[in-house]
Amino acid sequence: MKGVNKVIVLGRVWKEPTTRMANNGNKVTQVDMVTESGTGDYAKADWHKVVFYGRPAEIAEQYVGKGTNLYVEGRINYRKWQAKDGTDRYTTEIIGNILQMVNSPDAYKEVEGGSEHKSNSSPQIRKEMSSLADQVGEKIEANDDVPF
Repeated sequence: MKGVNKVIVLGRVWKEPTTRMANNGNKVTQVDMVTESGTGDYAKADWHKVVFYGRPAEIAEQYVGKGTNLYVEGRINYRKWQAKDGTDRYTTEIIGNILQMVNSPDAYKEVEGGSEHKSNSSPQIRKEMSSLADQVGEKIEANDDVPF
């Protein structure tokens, strides 16, 4: 039986993404995110390295920045490499294949593989969607009876 390797992360980007070119000519963008859980003495922050390839990498490079609230779907990947001094190094990362900005002017646009470029939406539509996202966020925060 095959297993399942699926990750969903909803958090904030804590530093500017970095983009490089892979050997095959495709873009690779690394986005560093933080998620928070718990409250009070039990508050905890988890730090995640998310890597996007191809079209999602291009979208992340153009639209994601420090402070962006971001929803990501992907899978866990473990890598081993050799440092310049010859020692073995290990890293854990999330290979992202779906990303969506949350509470931003373009939050209504989901980006997956080959979806359309976000700049196709007019500034007026982006402004209206941003206002709507803010209103929805305020209503959710004001309602403490949400059952989840």
